[in-house]
This record gives sequence, structure tokens and C-alpha cells, in this order.
Amino acid sequence: MRALVPLDGSETALAIMPAVRRLAEMAPGIALHLVTVLDPQAVRGRMERPVTEPLGAAVGTATIRIPAPRLIESHGEAIARKSIEWREKLEEVARRELPGTDTHVHIEWSHHTAKAIIELANELDVDVIAMATHGRSGLSHLLAGSVAEEVIRDSGRPVLVVRGR
Repeated sequence: MRALVPLDGSETALAIMPAVRRLAEMAPGIALHLVTVLDPQAVRGRMERPVTEPLGAAVGTATIRIPAPRLIESHGEAIARKSIEWREKLEEVARRELPGTDTHVHIEWSHHTAKAIIELANELDVDVIAMATHGRSGLSHLLAGSVAEEVIRDSGRPVLVVRGR
């Protein structure tokens, strides 16, 4: 048996862990796949902002040159760094929350979280997707939608959903 567990780093997302532990108890040998989906447009390279230096003085005023920030990390390097950081975070969640289980971690890059979750679920041919929902309602739900709702609607797989903390 294989289960996909999407996590976004929030406490709300971790609310699924008791149910995932119970699932692991009920299905010994289950392979648990923890995943986070990151938006590549939300990642920026690092910039170095030099200290400004006075260049000289004109009559009664000081002229100051403000150097442009210098790129010290490209977008590709930032994506690689974020991938490593998130892999470490998911591995820590696995050690802390799911000791002794067959756990794998995945970092997916996509502008569309639900679609990336569904694609990975299909690629891994998981038996169930287990996730927490942020439980938005009203206007925020109307504007932002629900990743869990879209996964339930479009995945064609069983989805275990718990309301977040």
C-alpha cells in the first residue's frame, strides 16, 4: 500500500499526522510519501546590498552614490537551495512523526499545488492521499479555493481529509 501526504510546512497541515500514524498501524509495510509543492515564482535569488559611500561634495551638498544590489544567488541556485531546505524539513517530520515507517520525501515545483499533488499521486500510483485542510470558508474560500477540495474532485483516488488545527 502507498499513501501520499501533502504538507505545506504549516501546523494546520501537520494535523493529518495522527491519522497517517493510524493508517501505518493498520497497514504494516505501507510506503508513505511526504510531499511539498513549491511555487518557482515565489523563490528569489539572494542579493547583496552594498553600503553606500560618499563620493564627494558639491557646494553645500554631499553627493552619494547608491550602488545597485549585486546578485549573489541565481534563481536556479535559489531553487536548488529551497529544495534542499524543504527535503530536510520533510525528513525531520518523517523522523519525528513517523519513526520506523517506510517514508519517502518529494519536492515538487509547480504554480498549481493541487495539480502537482494529483500528478505525483498518479506517478506513484498511490492507494490514498491523506491531507489536512485549512478549513477556509466564506469569501476566503471563494477567492482562494481549496487545494483539498480540488484534489478530492479531480484525483480519482480515495482522499483522507482532516480539518486542520
